[in-house]
Amino acid sequence: MSEKGYGTAAAIVVSIIWGLSFVAASMVLTTLSPVILATTRFIIASAIYSPIIIWEYRRGNRPTMADMKELAAFGFLSISIYFWLQYTGVQYAGAGVSAVLVTGLIPVLTGIAGTVLLKEKFNAKKGVGIALGLTGVALIALPKLFIGSVDWLFFVGVACLLGNAVCWSMYSTLSRRLMKRIGKPLMVTAYTTLWGMLFLLPLSLTSDWGALSAVTTSQWGSILYLAVICSSGGYLLWNYALSKLEAVKASVWLYLEPVAAFIGSFALFGQVPAPLTLLGGGAILVGALLTSLSKE
Repeated sequence: MSEKGYGTAAAIVVSIIWGLSFVAASMVLTTLSPVILATTRFIIASAIYSPIIIWEYRRGNRPTMADMKELAAFGFLSISIYFWLQYTGVQYAGAGVSAVLVTGLIPVLTGIAGTVLLKEKFNAKKGVGIALGLTGVALIALPKLFIGSVDWLFFVGVACLLGNAVCWSMYSTLSRRLMKRIGKPLMVTAYTTLWGMLFLLPLSLTSDWGALSAVTTSQWGSILYLAVICSSGGYLLWNYALSKLEAVKASVWLYLEPVAAFIGSFALFGQVPAPLTLLGGGAILVGALLTSLSKE
């Protein structure tokens, strides 16, 4: 398999992992606030990544001051503000709708940002792939958006998810240059995670840490899934994918997240996907494949 093939495989796996994270988060947000959940998750993840930072530092692999500033900015964009916004969105809009709204916007915004900031090519096949992906996202989203009552908190959640997508598109586009320069996705992931956790700590002081005492065993399992599988494994795979693929080609695979989220909801809560969900999932896969196979 070629390097681009490995990058594509990594993007697919991480998309499934992150799709299930919406379900895991929704299970915990009945007890914890969004900022406490995010902070707890990344305290655990930072503990996992700290030995990597120490190891690389001892080997002489030390980011320059300019690199460190970028890593701090990426930690704030992709972790601190990103997960505060995302978990607020999940809390008010629900896991499935959140996955749809976030992933529907991110590839489009990343494609635009990549074209403008990195001068990446945006040819017809990529455009068709993204359009198909958005069509699939719409087919999945419409039933969820129009069935049942919608109050103002839903719109607060949607607003947070819009900001969430903007943060991720900026991170995915700008971090590609840094990873090419440093050439160590694992080290970039470790520093980004640590910076994200440090920025979350002061934000968490606005919420109630005492709620941790009410977390159940199954909820701790969800937190560990978020911290170990999603944060540690997921971010490493995503940074690896970005080191092998154009930002827009990697991000289009995030269209799989809503599919994984709805499948996870079915497995855990017995929620049966609607026919439009299955049709939308097919459109998403075709769109992702078209964009991935497009010529540079």
